[in-house]
Amino acid sequence: MRLSRGSSLPLVVAAVAAFAVPALAAQDLVDQEWVLASGGGVRSVEFTLSATAPVSVEMTPVKHADKGVTIRIVPKEDFDACTGKAQGACRSRPGFDGFKVRSFSHTEPLPAGNWAFYAANTENIMFSATVHVHLVVNP
Repeated sequence: MRLSRGSSLPLVVAAVAAFAVPALAAQDLVDQEWVLASGGGVRSVEFTLSATAPVSVEMTPVKHADKGVTIRIVPKEDFDACTGKAQGACRSRPGFDGFKVRSFSHTEPLPAGNWAFYAANTENIMFSATVHVHLVVNP
C-alpha cells in the first residue's frame, strides 16, 4: 500500500512467531531487538502454555523509544481486536499492560492457554522505534 503525504491511514506491520511451551522447562521465547515501524508498527510472538507458569517480560529502549511504546500479553484469540485490526473484546493481563512505556519489567503466572505478546510503536509517527525485548517462561 502506498500512502500519500498527509494520509491519515495507520500503517500496521505485524510479524508473528508461535511457540508451544512445556509447563516446567525454562525457555527464552524472545531475547532480541525489535524494530517497530513508525505510526503503529507491531511485532508479536504467540505461545502456548500447557499449565500455569510464570512469565517474565523485560523491555528496554534502544532507539527512538523516548515517547514510549505499547506492550501487552493478550489471549491469542483477542490479538486482532487488541491491535486494532478487528472489532471485538480485548481481554488482557493487567500486569502485562504497558502503555506509553519507556521501559518495562514484570513477572507473574499466566494460566494455561494460547497467548500473544506484542509491542507496538503507538506514540512515534515520525521514526521507527527499536526496543530490546526479553520474554521468558519459567524464569
